[in-house]
Amino acid sequence: MRRVLRGTGLLPLVLALLLPVTCSRRDAGTIRKPTVQADATWPNVLLISVDTLRPDHLGCYGYQRPTSPRIDQLAAEGALFENAISSTSWTLPAHAALFTGLADSVHRCQDMDQRLADSHTTLAERLQAAGYATVGFFSGPALHPVFGLGQGFDKYVDCTSFKDLTLKVLAAGQSLDGGVVQGASNADVTNPRVFEEVRNWLHDHQRRPFFMFVHLWDVHFDFIPPPPYDRMFDPDYTGTVTGQNFLLDPAINAKMPPRDIRHLMALYDGEIAWTDAHVGRILDELDALNLRDSTIVMLVADHGEEFFEHGHKGHRHTLFDEVIRIPWIVRYPGRLTGGLRVPAQVRIIDVMPTVLELLGMPLATDVMGSSRVPLLEGTPTKPTDGSDMAVSELFSAGRELRSFRRLEGKLIRNEQNQQTIAFDLRADPAEKQAVVDTRHPLLRQLQTDMERATEWLNGFRKRFPAAAAAPKLPDDVRRQLESLGYVGGDDAQPDTAAEQQPSGSPTQPDNRP
Repeated sequence: MRRVLRGTGLLPLVLALLLPVTCSRRDAGTIRKPTVQADATWPNVLLISVDTLRPDHLGCYGYQRPTSPRIDQLAAEGALFENAISSTSWTLPAHAALFTGLADSVHRCQDMDQRLADSHTTLAERLQAAGYATVGFFSGPALHPVFGLGQGFDKYVDCTSFKDLTLKVLAAGQSLDGGVVQGASNADVTNPRVFEEVRNWLHDHQRRPFFMFVHLWDVHFDFIPPPPYDRMFDPDYTGTVTGQNFLLDPAINAKMPPRDIRHLMALYDGEIAWTDAHVGRILDELDALNLRDSTIVMLVADHGEEFFEHGHKGHRHTLFDEVIRIPWIVRYPGRLTGGLRVPAQVRIIDVMPTVLELLGMPLATDVMGSSRVPLLEGTPTKPTDGSDMAVSELFSAGRELRSFRRLEGKLIRNEQNQQTIAFDLRADPAEKQAVVDTRHPLLRQLQTDMERATEWLNGFRKRFPAAAAAPKLPDDVRRQLESLGYVGGDDAQPDTAAEQQPSGSPTQPDNRP
């Protein structure tokens, strides 16, 4: 293929298609890798992201089924945020927000034809600059380094079972949002592979403080937990629903029998319990290596999941609470009080500044998130700008939605038709009955909040303007493509790339990660 492409002059075009369009740039330079190591007394940081995990399906958040004994224990030993809100309802932009502390429309990595610009400074880059060893383990396609999420990691490990397929799809200039990769990822079982990679790395890297990011994918559909988790929460089911082919199976729909929907949720709960067991194995490994007291552990999710509460299955459709509410748990022995529950609303963009303050590092001025250490220590302060609002955005798969949420209520705006809908979350937490009385004080407050938060968003977008930038093929991905014979080691990188059309449309399946 390489010889054919060279002969036709198409190789630069193929290389240009290998990566999505770079999203934005900033004036400040990127943080450089340090030449000295961090102080060995500094704490480690373990950040676990459990894909598609709803907090209301965890025991520590009040769920009745015993889905999460190890996560519950982690919460009992640390602090739990009761109302954490994601930046969106799907994987890629949520993790870009987690890593940068920026809203989706500011970091601009909002769809699978885009990538996080190298000019953004991620949490991994900040800790790498401070001398930390940095490593990431991912297990779903939307976290592949082609999307720019590997920035700042000394090692960024693909724990999927279809790495070669991913490379072949990239080499063919196709999107990782397509059916081939998505089918492979939805059927993948990754928890054991992730754990083995984590354990091996931990045993070899204890000489200096580390930042470790662990992405656990298996809670994401398809819902196919292995025994005994497949029958753990619905052993008497005799129907035909299996949890396989969740996205495309027409039999899985809003009109299916309620008994079958309950079985789907039982399979989802089985995936949570299966993943919870592996969270426990990772924590046990810290204990075995005497790293417990010297490691800050944070567990979050990127988004939740819909089971037809508002007519949809999966995610990446709406911004209702079942998909934007996420868990956030923090354990830091000797610093944070065990069993603390924080009712205040917090956001996924607050994770980075919270980590920095816990480490005693300067708070970044180029992020939108706020440190929540004051909440953890009982000395909260009220923001004076729109940053007290949780802004979630969905600009993907034919949707253009924003939600503006506070504890009391939420306003969702459709940017395509400029219509808004509001909910009183105190009286209607399931968001079933919209507030229509224009005299309702909550509605007036939410409209004022939306204007204030929009101004806040616009101010940051001006600080991080979009700019045309060439795609950049990560060195490790290039080496893998070279080993497969798809590109040559002496082939020049393209200088420019044509902007691609957004992936997905209202008529296409859009339940992707």
